[in-house]
Amino acid sequence: MSAVDLFGVVMSTEAFVSMVGEIVVACLLILAVVIGLKHKGVYHHYILLIAYLSDELVFKVIMYSRLRLGVFGDFPYAGTMAPLHISLAVLVTVLGLAAVVLGFKYRIKKDRTMFMPPRGMKWHKPIGILYVVFWFVSFLDGIYIFRSFYL
Repeated sequence: MSAVDLFGVVMSTEAFVSMVGEIVVACLLILAVVIGLKHKGVYHHYILLIAYLSDELVFKVIMYSRLRLGVFGDFPYAGTMAPLHISLAVLVTVLGLAAVVLGFKYRIKKDRTMFMPPRGMKWHKPIGILYVVFWFVSFLDGIYIFRSFYL
């Protein structure tokens, strides 16, 4: 297993990629929320989709593979916040999928614009808000785990 030295902190390559990737996803989520608040539906839609898919298909896969390898020891990972992080990761996956599906289901495309009618906002917006809030709670929990494991 190769290691990366970042500002004196030695970590595995997978941990480094996961950490940097999650920071990028956090930036994309913030950008998507800001763009959504400015009613730029097309950009909001695709940036959020990229953030969700990269998180689910790359970074959560790395997290689960590291857990399977026993990085934190045996389940229930005594002394860590890993069980909470895993539970939040599953919840975030479900909420994100629901928000994406509802976003596709209710969107309206006209010319080069895309928008969500009030009927769609009734469900998409609160589920999307929950997704972002719980994603950031999971992100902060992941930072805590990273800090306790590597610092």
